This record gives sequence, structure tokens and C-alpha cells, in this order.
Amino acid sequence: MKRTILYLSLAALVLAGCAKTPKAGTNDENILFFESWVQVHHPQAVRTSLGAYILNDKPGTGAAAGTPEKNPFVRVSYTIRKLDGTVQGTTDVDLSKQIGYYSTNESKNPYYGPIIWARGTSGQAAGIEESVAQMSEGGRRVVAIPGWLLGYDASSGAPILYKTAEEYENKVAGATPMIYEMKLEEVIPDIQKWQIDSVGRNVAALFPGKTVKDSVKLGFYYFQTGAPSSTERFKSDTTIYINYIGRRLDGQVFDTNIADTAKFYGIYSASRTYGPSAINWYKTDETYKDITMVTSGSSSSVISGFAFGLNQMHPHEKGTAIFTSDWGYGAKGSGYAIPTYSPLRFDLEIVDKPKS
Repeated sequence: MKRTILYLSLAALVLAGCAKTPKAGTNDENILFFESWVQVHHPQAVRTSLGAYILNDKPGTGAAAGTPEKNPFVRVSYTIRKLDGTVQGTTDVDLSKQIGYYSTNESKNPYYGPIIWARGTSGQAAGIEESVAQMSEGGRRVVAIPGWLLGYDASSGAPILYKTAEEYENKVAGATPMIYEMKLEEVIPDIQKWQIDSVGRNVAALFPGKTVKDSVKLGFYYFQTGAPSSTERFKSDTTIYINYIGRRLDGQVFDTNIADTAKFYGIYSASRTYGPSAINWYKTDETYKDITMVTSGSSSSVISGFAFGLNQMHPHEKGTAIFTSDWGYGAKGSGYAIPTYSPLRFDLEIVDKPKS
């Protein structure tokens, strides 16, 4: 009963304050509730052209995000909340730990930090994109976005895009409204160049004196860190054994088959078997892309950067492969540990077959 009275009071307030008669449409009740909430909790909020409300805004001093055509990618930090303040997602590790969201159930080393967002027809929902387009690097914005501006096409996964607020209100079924707290860290006009530059800085830090000229292929570097026992190439259709450590460029290990390393970086699992991994070398007259790893008796494919790194190696050699996401997990990333468009590093060692 109290909720009903509160709802009716909010609706009456917004009708009196705005002197607006609601139209019959898809989101009548949702519009009333959202507008009422804004009027009560943030009466000074500024309405955007599509119908979101800017609750707080601190302009940035860097490059403007502008249109998706000009800057098809941005790097952002964010926290998403329901209207009651409940956190739904965040890139802030301290906040995540504070509210009990940080967990090792899904990933032993989940990534927290700025995330790359694609923009345009394959990017963010309309209400998010509208705010991003108005921001500059270093800027912060808190915006309440109604559910109809957070819609995606169920079949394609693409954001639903119209030109006017009325079209969204009348054509997109209302979902849960959200408050986005965003900081625009960086605009990215060319994602490939951004990644190559990121990898280049990492290479220069790890291997002083090395530059982009030392890449084996575009976006891929390999550096020998331990001499091989011979320069012999591995024969086709054979099995070799390796130790490996996979890292993000921030240095955090996300995967390894070395028990002590796993324990040191907090990703050890008692249910996993550690030790050298069997690798099926590529087939006769085929390429490194046929390299597979044997796990629990069955072989599975590996990412291209991992396979191409092994392809550079000889018996008992140690080496480091560093590469862009084109060689790794690409635009989707992998699980909670590897974000979108994430360059990776693998430290590799060819070892003898373990004794039974």
C-alpha cells in the first residue's frame, strides 16, 4: 500500500511539475516512473536530446570523442548502478572488493581497469553512446539512462538506433533504467595502431633497445630468452612438451602450467594437474595453425599468437611472444581475465617429455 501511494505521489508530482499529459505508448508507465524519479531525486538534472538525464558532469580537457566515424573506439572506466544505488558492474577493483563483487569463482585474476568500447552500429546502446559522444578525454559524467535507451537487437546483438526520443519511447520496450558513472580515459581513432603502440611500449620496457622493427609479423614479436640445444626444426606429426606462462600486458598472470608460478600469482587450483603440456606439432605440409594442445587425453586448438610463438622455437629453447589481440582473443576477450582488444604475452619453454 505504501509503495502504491509513493508511486502515485511521484506521478502526480511530475505531472504537476511538467504540466505534461502522457501519451499512450509502449512505455507510458516506465516514462512516468523514470521522470518522477528524476524530479524527486535530481530536480536540477539536464535532459539530453534522447531523454537521458545528466546528473553530474565534469568536462575533460583532452581530445573530444566526437562521432563513431571519427573515433570508433574509446577507453573508459565506469560504474553502473540501478536507481536504488545497487552496483551492477564496475571497472573499479576497490569498489568491487568493498561491495563483495570481487570473486575468484569465475576467474582467479579478473581484470579491473579501463575497458575499450567499440562505437557505432556494433557498439554501445543509444543512451551510452549519446553521452560518450559529448565527452572529452579526462571528462567524467554521471547520467541516468532509461531502459528504452539501453536496448539491443535480440537477434544481432547490435544497439537499437533511432533518431528521436519519441521513436525510442514508442518503439523500444522499456527495460531497467541505469545510472552510468563514466570517465573517458582515451579516444582511439585506430584500434590497430593503439594496440601496436601498447605492445611496442611493453617490448621496449622488457627488452631495452628493441623496437617495432624487431617484430616478426605485424603486431607479433618473439624474443629468444634461452638458447636452444640445437637449431633442428621439429618434425611434422610429432609431440613436444612445453612450460608456459600467459600474462596480460599489466604483468598479471592469467594462465600457467607451472604450479609454483600459479601459487605465486594466486591462480593455483587443486583440481588442475600441473606440469609440462603436450603439444601436437603441425601436420605435414600444413602451417603452425594446426598446432594443438593435449588436455585430458584430447587435443584442442590454441590462439594464433601462442602457436606462432612455438613455431619460432627449437629444442629446449626459451622465448617470449608478445602480440596484439588479433593474434589472441580479439574484440571479445576471454572470460573475466582478458578484456576486449587485449594484447598478451606468453613466456614459453620447450622441455623434455616428463618421465612416467
